[in-house]
Amino acid sequence: MFGIPYIISAVTSPFLGLMIDKIGRRAQLICLSSVLLIIAFTSSLLMPECHQCYNEIYPLVLTGIGYSIYASAIWGSIPYVVSPNSVGTAFGMATAIQNIGLVIAPTLVGMIKDSTKTVDHGYFWVNAFFIGVNIVGLILNMTLYHIDITQNGGILNNVD
Repeated sequence: MFGIPYIISAVTSPFLGLMIDKIGRRAQLICLSSVLLIIAFTSSLLMPECHQCYNEIYPLVLTGIGYSIYASAIWGSIPYVVSPNSVGTAFGMATAIQNIGLVIAPTLVGMIKDSTKTVDHGYFWVNAFFIGVNIVGLILNMTLYHIDITQNGGILNNVD
């Protein structure tokens, strides 16, 4: 079941990218993706424990949609905010930062899960961690949106 977000992302990201190319609104969609992820992890956190039922599918689907929107909007934003001669460097930096997060986050999640096994087998606090990360992300995304509107003339909302 934990492959569901990645399957959804693989299927929907090209279509979301096309939609974003047509409507713009990158900064707003990045904020929306954070809200969807907060809702997904909160619903997973609040969901009663259930053996041999599939109610976790709904938060996983929502996670896949949120991730797809985020990935489609954020990667497409890079060429809008850096000079043309530094786009490759910007993509390289973004990839490096993403990979740093992909090294640190699973380690933290494992530590949280192992140290909180007695509460919902550790998943309660893992979900709380992801909610916290996404709240911080939402605040940063709203800051990005504000900076884009006030200092860049809303370039991330443009359609080329």
